[in-house]
Amino acid sequence: AKLTRGAAPIKMNIPLAQLLLLQTTACLHMRVQSISCEYPRNHARRMQLVSMGIFDTLKGSFERLTDWRVARASHILLKGFDEQTLEQMAAWKEEINGDPDKFASIARERSQCPSNTRGGDLGFFTRGKMVKEFDEVVFTKEPGGVYGPVRTNFGNHLIFLHSCREPNDS
Repeated sequence: AKLTRGAAPIKMNIPLAQLLLLQTTACLHMRVQSISCEYPRNHARRMQLVSMGIFDTLKGSFERLTDWRVARASHILLKGFDEQTLEQMAAWKEEINGDPDKFASIARERSQCPSNTRGGDLGFFTRGKMVKEFDEVVFTKEPGGVYGPVRTNFGNHLIFLHSCREPNDS
């Protein structure tokens, strides 16, 4: 992990980065607790909720920074958000039935993403490189399956997860 101080980057190992994150979170929590004692009950409750939101954000950042897994996925993108789009994707999902070659064929013919020339193949990537909704599927589901439709700002996706592994695994 790299931190910057002024213009010079500071290199540190992951355990040290984890310790700093936990220490920052603990300090923030203690500050919110002290504010809770100084202010009326309703305001204190709002501050606790804010601190939990910050904690959840920090926890998500922590997971992204320390999750070294590498995934490979393909997708079919349709830019529509209507019911017809979802029905079409459900029909394709049933037709594909876990077959990577069938998935690639449909992606070449129907996907509205430039990756359609590669059968929807997005290559290898780490957590945080794709939009949150996409990452959520890729880094929590089992490889070899077709997942979705997954809605993002780009449209709806069917995702074929080829693999998700530690960088040293083959």
